[in-house]
Amino acid sequence: MRLGCLGCLTVLIVVALVAGSTWFCFRMLQEPAFPAVQATAADGARAQQKIFEVARRGAGRSGTNGEPVVLSERELNAFLSRHLAKAADVPFSDIGLRLAGGGIAEFKGRLPLRHLLTEPPLSALAGAVPAAWLERPVWLRLGARARIEPGATRAQRRYLRLEVVEFAVGRQWLPAPLVRLLLDPATLRVLRWPVPDGVEAVTIEKGRVVIRIAS
Repeated sequence: MRLGCLGCLTVLIVVALVAGSTWFCFRMLQEPAFPAVQATAADGARAQQKIFEVARRGAGRSGTNGEPVVLSERELNAFLSRHLAKAADVPFSDIGLRLAGGGIAEFKGRLPLRHLLTEPPLSALAGAVPAAWLERPVWLRLGARARIEPGATRAQRRYLRLEVVEFAVGRQWLPAPLVRLLLDPATLRVLRWPVPDGVEAVTIEKGRVVIRIAS
């Protein structure tokens, strides 16, 4: 009788584990619940002009001193959807950005599964996964805070670092530190961007990013 009960308990545990794993994988393949931002080519052109203005003013060559440069959520969505994959050399698609306020920028995008299986210990799984699965796009969602990372010396270039505070694959939330274990170095480059010397601060507000440049 005891052996029979133990066998039933074992079966129940196995079934629960399989069901839990299936549900976990199912959520990882779902598109994140993320409000779409409608952007146009004109929004992208304005974003390019403003980013060019930041570079010129940061180098002290032109611009109105003291006035910040403001990029709207629509402008940034248009710019990233066109230029992010090329700049980072990562095959992102269906890119979206939301500026929710409170200093948080939320990002979503799709890329092939193989980009999540390149670093140890997960790289050991790549050989066991069918090749067609490795090319299947999966959704990533990140929530990050922005800060200016100073150089070790005044001569070194400074960077805008995006510190991940929220991370999900599909609709399955995961611990934020896992992002550096799952993503390969090429993909992680999207979290660190060089900035001109004159940029003093980058602030994420609701619906916009404010870039303050030294006079």
